Amino acid sequence: MDRLARFGKVVLPVALVALLLVSAAGCVINSGGAESKVNWLYNMDDALSRAQSENKPIMIDFYADWCSPCRRLDKETYSDDALSAFLNENFVCLKINVDKNRTLALNYKIESIPAIVFVSPDGTEIGRWVSFTPPAKFYQDAQAMLNKWSPQP
Repeated sequence: MDRLARFGKVVLPVALVALLLVSAAGCVINSGGAESKVNWLYNMDDALSRAQSENKPIMIDFYADWCSPCRRLDKETYSDDALSAFLNENFVCLKINVDKNRTLALNYKIESIPAIVFVSPDGTEIGRWVSFTPPAKFYQDAQAMLNKWSPQP
């Protein structure tokens, strides 16, 4: 029993310190990422209403919390100042979690994520792409979608 007590006095404090260090390192690693600067809506009806009143197309980002490329979009692409300003100015931006809104994902035939779908203010699809896209390419592709859309008077 004496050996067990001495073992506990040595191993327990060392194990606690190691656990604290690992936990602290995880917090530092996870808190370093940039956040999205896009002004997101999370409801299709709200997005359609705003798109119609502002006469803008809608950019829908179909994502899931477990999707690593989706998280990369938030941290690396949507955090870009020039891109987020362009998106906020020219689109109504809608973020849809496919796990929580399966109906909308099925309506737009989402088979893979991240899926970026551009629709007119009445919900008609203009175009889409599926994959993580870095800021410069995203800007270029979003500009092409904007050019493809013809605003209503």
